[in-house]
Amino acid sequence: MMTYDRNRNPITIGSRVLINGSEKTGVNTAIHAEGLTAEPVRRAASIEVGSVKGNYLPVELIRLGLH
Repeated sequence: MMTYDRNRNPITIGSRVLINGSEKTGVNTAIHAEGLTAEPVRRAASIEVGSVKGNYLPVELIRLGLH
């Protein structure tokens, strides 16, 4: 599954991301999108970042570089 960050950059599992409004970075470890189309995934807290607890909205993330 792929979704897009706040700048419309594609993010997938394995993408390095920065959580907007914090200095926390990590690697996207999961996208919880079972049975959802692209639009609901973008509006739901569906992204899991490995080094940080909790799930995040894709628009809360900024992709760092390419993987």
